[in-house]
Parts: sequence; structure tokens; C-alpha cells
Amino acid sequence: MIKTKTKKIVFSLIIIIIFIFSIIGYISLSLIGKIKKMEISKNNTDLGINTEENKEEVKNTGITNILFFGLDRRNPDENSRTDCIMIISIDNDKKVVKATSLMRDMYVPIPGKGSNRINAAYAFGGPALAIKTINSNFGLNIEKFVTVDFLGLEKLIDTIGGVTINVTSDEAKVLNMYLKELNRLNNNTVPDVNAGVNTLNGRQAVAYARIRYVGNGDYERTERQREVLNQIFKKLKAQGIIKLTSTISEMLPYVETNLSNKEILSLSLDAAKFDTNNIIQFRIPADGTFKSENIRGMAVLVPNLNENKKRLKEFIYGAQ
Repeated sequence: MIKTKTKKIVFSLIIIIIFIFSIIGYISLSLIGKIKKMEISKNNTDLGINTEENKEEVKNTGITNILFFGLDRRNPDENSRTDCIMIISIDNDKKVVKATSLMRDMYVPIPGKGSNRINAAYAFGGPALAIKTINSNFGLNIEKFVTVDFLGLEKLIDTIGGVTINVTSDEAKVLNMYLKELNRLNNNTVPDVNAGVNTLNGRQAVAYARIRYVGNGDYERTERQREVLNQIFKKLKAQGIIKLTSTISEMLPYVETNLSNKEILSLSLDAAKFDTNNIIQFRIPADGTFKSENIRGMAVLVPNLNENKKRLKEFIYGAQ
């Protein structure tokens, strides 16, 4: 009798395991046709990776860094600058996510192009040059990226049912100004936003993330961008594994990436285990580590690269 019960339990577990892997296999196959793949060189030199400088980071396999690029692009065929640059650091050991904004007006050497604002690197050479610029200036070894433009971010946020943001009265005025521009570009109208706690739809959230001339300029804009990202993570985590993978599948047509199907599936399944209620945030250049200057008619931030490299690595990896 006991043996019969044991057999039934074992058989049931086998059926459950087969069912789970069948779902995972189906989702994995369904992703293949939806991902906008943009392969780039895997050569360390092409990516600006100095293996000697990065030997400590290379050993730390518990942390995965992915570059997130938000493009100021209305036409998918145009070369665009990055309106948003973030390093998303996924700590698989501590189950936390960190987000570092790189301010777009930071004046740095762009390999083969001289010095310029860091947001110009993507326009000059796509994600490959943007990654090389960031790796070579900050001593990192990033290989993976995700890119989304205004339309893609709007659709992505609509897919999860919007994001909850507390909008101030000053922010609401500028948000609605940007919203009118986006409405004209899309030939349809999304309503204005009032001050207070709002569930912003995709277009409203994009307008919110673009706000620059409220408070402390671009410094606060990077905070708004990280807050939108934080709210996206919260919404995704709340969905549970099965719905989460389905939602990510719906989102994929709006992003470009060199992440493999396996990596995307693994990240989506791991997301439910992470503490995404409070993404740990940082910004480069850090306060007190740069000068505001005007170079060739451009208002730029000239960073102390050595100091910012040190602080960035400490934030991502901890003190070495």
C-alpha cells in the first residue's frame, strides 16, 4: 500500500516537472520569432574590455551587467542619440537589482571619434560603439545590451498596464507639454495628467521620463527615468512566473538586444526571486566629481574619470 502511494507521488511529480518544462520550452520557442536581434562583435578589443583591468570583475560571475539604452528616435531607420543610458546590474547572489544612470551630457573620449557627449556614441556607431565607450572609460566588461525607443517604451509600459508615479504640479505642466508633442507624432490623443499619484499609461510615462527643466535639470531627469524603471520591475514581479514570461513575450517586439533566447528566459524566470521593490540606484558622474563646462558650443559635464570609475565599480561590485 505504501509502495503504491509512493509510486503515485513520484509519478505525479514527474508529470508536474514535464508540464513545467513543456511550458518553458513553448515560451522559449515563441520568443524566437519576436526578438529583434542585433548581434555585435564579441571581441574584447571591439567592446573596449581590458581583461587585465577587469580581472576582479571577470571572476565575479554572480553579477550580470546589461546596458539599457533609451533612444530619442521617432524613425526606426534614423541614427539616434541616447536619451537614457543605464547600467542594470543583476546580483544573482544577493538577489538585488542595481541601476546606474550615465548622464547624457557627460564629456568623454569616444573611441575613433574624439571627445564628445556620451550620448553621441550610439548615433556614431550603434550599440557596439556605445558599449565600447562605456567599457573603455569606466573599466567595465559589459557585453549585453537592450535598446528601446520612445514608441517601444510606450508600448512596453502599456503592456503591463501602466506605472504608478507621484507627479508634482510643476512636473505635470512640462509632462503635458511633452505629451502634446508625442500626440502629434502619433496622430492620436492621450489625455493630460494632473498633479498627484497617477497610473501613467505608456505615452504619459515617456513624457514624464523626458522632463528636464523642472528641479535640478538632467540630474532629476535621471531620477525620474530610474523611477519609471523601478515601477516596471515592480509590475513585472507582481505578475508571477507564468504571466511574467507571457508579458515579456509581448514586450519583446519593441526592444532590440543581443541577449540570447536562453538568457532572456533565464532572466524572466529569475525576476520573481529578486527584491525589485527597491532597486538600488546610483548616478555617474557622482556629485563633486565633475565640472560644468562649455566646449565647442556644448554645455557638458567633464568628469574625473578615475574617481568615477572607482565609485562605479564600488557601487556595482563592492569595495575591492
